[in-house]
Amino acid sequence: MKKISNEVKLGAIALVTIIVFIWLYNFLKGKNLLSNKAHYYAVYNQINGLAGSSPVEINGYKVGVVQSINFLKDGSGRLLVKMSVGKGFTLPEKTVAEVTTATLIAGMKIRLVFGSGPGIYKNGDTIPGRLAESIITKFENELVPLKEKVTGMINVLDTVLTGINDIMNPEFRKNIRNSMANLNHTTKNIDEVLGSKEAELKSMIADLSKFSKMLSDNSNKLGNTINNLQTISDTLAAANIYATILKLKATLEKTSELMDGMNKGKGTAGQLFTNDSLYKNMNNSISNLDLLLKDLKANPNRYVHFSLFGKKN
Repeated sequence: MKKISNEVKLGAIALVTIIVFIWLYNFLKGKNLLSNKAHYYAVYNQINGLAGSSPVEINGYKVGVVQSINFLKDGSGRLLVKMSVGKGFTLPEKTVAEVTTATLIAGMKIRLVFGSGPGIYKNGDTIPGRLAESIITKFENELVPLKEKVTGMINVLDTVLTGINDIMNPEFRKNIRNSMANLNHTTKNIDEVLGSKEAELKSMIADLSKFSKMLSDNSNKLGNTINNLQTISDTLAAANIYATILKLKATLEKTSELMDGMNKGKGTAGQLFTNDSLYKNMNNSISNLDLLLKDLKANPNRYVHFSLFGKKN
């Protein structure tokens, strides 16, 4: 058996080392030369920092990596991205390779959004690519209207502050200080009054508490009283007080007319009250009667004739 020389052994070792190095280098870049992968292409106008070895995912599950990124040779500036996907994953037609953020901090990835088919893409096909709206872009789009509102609010606030500065002149500030001093003095006086009347206030509050307790204890009696008042009011309502008042009014009106007629000398009673001739006649009659009685007393024989034997004097 021929002995292998040291040069041959050294050459074999060097060849194996180079092969292992190449495999390890490609493995670290995401290229596994021993694995069975399908390759797909996608064209983008912008990739937002997508790099080689970036993950390729389906529904959040890593199914491959980005193999390479190159400019198209048509001079358009568009980018051709080559990605490797395990052959166990078939991509229906109309599937889109969407470039999106890998994490909230940094990094990009390709997310394969399945299409509706009906066919499937084959190894080496170019699938549609698009750029997803990043979180920063969304934030910027939402921040622009907010920025405009904040700017408008700042302008309004600046106008308000300018108006306040115009109002807050030295005289106005002096008036405010005087008002605060007066208010402080008034508050002090109120405190003094309350302090001096504290015992009376406590007594008043205690009396109110007793009164409320008395009302609470006699609520049944108060209810009965209210019911009695309601009964009396119902009775008065049933007695037709209104009709009675109307009759009394008519009577008073007639009495007023009668008194007015009497004052004017109408009728017998009116003549009696207003004409003094009856008074004079009565006075004369009484005077004559008085004279008659006096004469009758002084000279009874003129008026009474009495004889035992019937002899006339």
